[in-house]
Amino acid sequence: MGHLSAKNSYHRLQQRLERMPVGAPGRETIREILSILFTPQEAELASALPLRPTSLEKIARRLKVPADKLRPQLEAMAEKGLVLDVYAGGKMRYCLPPVVVGLFEFSMMRVREDIDQKKLAGLLRRYLIEEPDFAASFRPDLETSPFRTLPHPEALESYAEVLDWEKAEQLVQEAGRWAVAVCHCRHVEHHLGRDCQKFGMECCLSLGGGADYVIRHGLGKPLEKSQALDLLKETRSAGLVHIADNVRSRPTFICNCCGCCCEILQGFQHLRLFQHTLTSNFIARPAAERCTGCKKCQQACPIGAIHMEEKPHQVDGKSYRFLARVDESVCLGCGVCSLACRFESMKLRSRQQKRIPPENTFARVMTMALEQGKFHHLLAEAFDSWSGQLGAALLGAIVRLPPASLLLARRELRSRFVDWTLKRLSARRFPEKKI
Repeated sequence: MGHLSAKNSYHRLQQRLERMPVGAPGRETIREILSILFTPQEAELASALPLRPTSLEKIARRLKVPADKLRPQLEAMAEKGLVLDVYAGGKMRYCLPPVVVGLFEFSMMRVREDIDQKKLAGLLRRYLIEEPDFAASFRPDLETSPFRTLPHPEALESYAEVLDWEKAEQLVQEAGRWAVAVCHCRHVEHHLGRDCQKFGMECCLSLGGGADYVIRHGLGKPLEKSQALDLLKETRSAGLVHIADNVRSRPTFICNCCGCCCEILQGFQHLRLFQHTLTSNFIARPAAERCTGCKKCQQACPIGAIHMEEKPHQVDGKSYRFLARVDESVCLGCGVCSLACRFESMKLRSRQQKRIPPENTFARVMTMALEQGKFHHLLAEAFDSWSGQLGAALLGAIVRLPPASLLLARRELRSRFVDWTLKRLSARRFPEKKI
């Protein structure tokens, strides 16, 4: 009976995680991952936690557990990265973190003895890269991702076209607090016997509230602003891709990623994870009159978007056989290829259709939930009166209808709906948060 009870706890936790915009689809692998991260008792508690930051007192009433008994349980789980604890409205609030960015990253951002990280690494690789369930949950019609690529400034044809929220240095300058942590992906690859040859383990940059959080929980080390800027330069020189929190205001991280280790880039390359929503607003295009077909850009591209086309041509009077070609349906717009080009042929040029990220994390979560047909889950928790529950149930029924889902996905309606909800919830329930 104990075995069945534990199995049911992990099933309930997985179903709870699946309600989030970045869900936890699948069956065997995800539950095996959860069984490593959580004890059965922790899984049972986590499966009952709210999806949004909530006060200890309210959670205690909801679970019918004394607050003084619940607090140490939540704090112990927060130290292991199983519970998200944030300051909001002058008090600590708790909620269940998503699998990404959240449970998976926290599990491998430091060396731990309390779990089998080698076994976990293999399971994470299987779940995120080898099996289709997680990648398939991000359908081609979705327009919002948790991540976005930042262009390397040296690769841009015109720096004047870059907005402040597209500049890695600008995001670091404005962050206020900085931290560096072990890269989750490189740590996974280390346990799989494939240590990265491009860069060391410590390269994940946390910003602002994100830096406060990882420092408080021992997941990262504090940096000075100058050190954070130096890390950007070092990773750029090593041919890494800057991938940031997909928000315009107060981003919490910039990951420095390589094609050999990064689960995001490998998922994008092999499974089209996040598809066009991951790319920057720029795209690499070579200048034929300067391209010698040297293959440096092809070798540098982290996702295999460049190939050499046999096309005899001349550059400065010399004949060359090959010309670089970029698969524009795949190109990230990162600029790594341009930094490898010795002839200034490869440059980042503006895409015709620009994509504007959500204003902040709250807006991104709601937008993703709306696109994924999961907004009614968040709405039910935000408005916990009977009328709110009824409204959430009605919305849930609507978004499950294909025509309505298509209608809600339209940019104009989606934007107005999210803006309205932001104002309503912010006025009623969501004071400014400090992580």
